Amino acid sequence: MSTKEAGVEEEISYRTVVERLAPCGIDCERCVMYAEGRIRRLATGLAEALQGFDKMAARITDRFPQLAGYGAFQEILALLGSASCTGCRQGGSTLPFCAARTCYAEQGVDFCFQCRDYPCERNDYPANLVERWRSCNDRMQEVGAEQYYRESLEKPRY
Repeated sequence: MSTKEAGVEEEISYRTVVERLAPCGIDCERCVMYAEGRIRRLATGLAEALQGFDKMAARITDRFPQLAGYGAFQEILALLGSASCTGCRQGGSTLPFCAARTCYAEQGVDFCFQCRDYPCERNDYPANLVERWRSCNDRMQEVGAEQYYRESLEKPRY
């Protein structure tokens, strides 16, 4: 099976899904902090394309008042372009409330739903993340990791 991004067909294998989703089921590839992620790539590309535009923005703020905040936009773009998390599977995430980042390897599974103890109480997620974690893993359990991933690409990451 495959998916399209910008008109390009891409094969979605189980291995691809494991590379892109954290053990909890949340999509690392579309995370603002993921070093190898889409947002970092797009932010870096946009920053390169806009190189030197700050001078032009300053000259045309009378016609486009929104550009008065261009410096703040550049700072945000620089932040998004400097994402450095390598992801849970590579030991990058340091979220203290997430046991899944190490537990999956201890249990010998790729995702929480595959563990004999799922759902467990090891994570200390905030309430909104508990709901998301359960939703992701319950859906993967129901339709498989590849189909879940395809479905997730049709929804906003945040």
